[in-house]
Amino acid sequence: MDSSAHILALADRCVKCGLCLPQCPTYNLAENENESPRGRIALIQGWLTGQLEPSATLTQHLDQCLLCRRCERVCPSQVPYGEIMDQSKALLADNVKTGFSLRTCISNISLKLLLSKTLSNFLFSGLRFLQRVKIISLVKKSKILNLTGLQRLISYLPALDKSINTKNSYPAGNTKNQEKGKVALFTGCVSKQLDPKTVQASIKLLNLLGYSVYVPEQQTCCGALHLHDGKMQQATKLANKNIRTFNQLKNTTTIISLVNGCTSQLREYSQLTKDQFIPQVKDIVEFLSEVEWPDNIEFKALNKIVALQIPCSLQNSLRAENKLMHLIKTIPGISIETIYNKCCGAAGSYFLRQPTLSDQLKKLAITQLTSSSPEYIISSNLGCALQLKSSLSDAADMPRVIHPVELLAQQITQK
Repeated sequence: MDSSAHILALADRCVKCGLCLPQCPTYNLAENENESPRGRIALIQGWLTGQLEPSATLTQHLDQCLLCRRCERVCPSQVPYGEIMDQSKALLADNVKTGFSLRTCISNISLKLLLSKTLSNFLFSGLRFLQRVKIISLVKKSKILNLTGLQRLISYLPALDKSINTKNSYPAGNTKNQEKGKVALFTGCVSKQLDPKTVQASIKLLNLLGYSVYVPEQQTCCGALHLHDGKMQQATKLANKNIRTFNQLKNTTTIISLVNGCTSQLREYSQLTKDQFIPQVKDIVEFLSEVEWPDNIEFKALNKIVALQIPCSLQNSLRAENKLMHLIKTIPGISIETIYNKCCGAAGSYFLRQPTLSDQLKKLAITQLTSSSPEYIISSNLGCALQLKSSLSDAADMPRVIHPVELLAQQITQK
């Protein structure tokens, strides 16, 4: 079956009932049928059956989808909307030539930089230096880079901690009897640079739980950004490299991913390649909520108000929001006053390619998440965390955005 026939076969499951409409962030903003899951599927069917010509307008309607996949949760026909969109965007990329876009160009260059560890390390080293000498803050205030299109990227850059050079392995204990098992850590392309505290906290907790941790150096980007941007060949190459890398690890039972979006992509590699992971793939939130914790581990009380942002990938793809709640509630005294379970507008590189829609959704998220004046905003997805941080200053009265694993490691104590 060719790609067009495959897409149409999947799209034909949609009975156009409309239950997806109120769930769709872009439909709620635009109130335009073409900006709904049902409408986008109809456009794809029209194009692939020859009723519509492939055009920049068609591409725009598909590109403005956040791929939050909230529609999939309510679909009575179980339409695989995410797969339909990814396959269609890849096919469109081969058939429609779009004009030059500075934002798209910056997005493509950024992806290439992140895939090169040498260039990525050089880039972030330079950015740390520019932050340290206050040049980045001056650039943000002056908005001098507005004309180049780089201002938005700079505005999303968080305060960079010193990056970490992870070892290949972190043994659980001094003897084999202390080891419950071996797991591998998927850190993705930027976690070590943009979220090193979560990487360190994850290794610490897994070791305390009795698991030896492997962090293979050869691992690469999960490919989600490439796939959602229509670059299916590149996404497939990345998938195959990760599968080879992790399957070479002996006696490893689980691959643990630190970013919800990456976890979702790793689990759906079957859409890209016939080769599959030998170990099971788990999100760090899932793994920590499912394993048995030793009796000698306790958590210090955190008598603070927190707000919880539930990423789309965690709830709509992994269906694991309850596990996140369970994990957070293991900390005594914590008070979850606000739960935000709608799309924040980050959506991979969407914040860069669709800034107007992204900012509208971010504003809605920030307004609700800060309504209870929390000390922390908990988010388990790096992209969402960066989206939220970009609108919160470092002032003392502003909530701190934190990964749940870092919060757990912060509060943990041993008898």
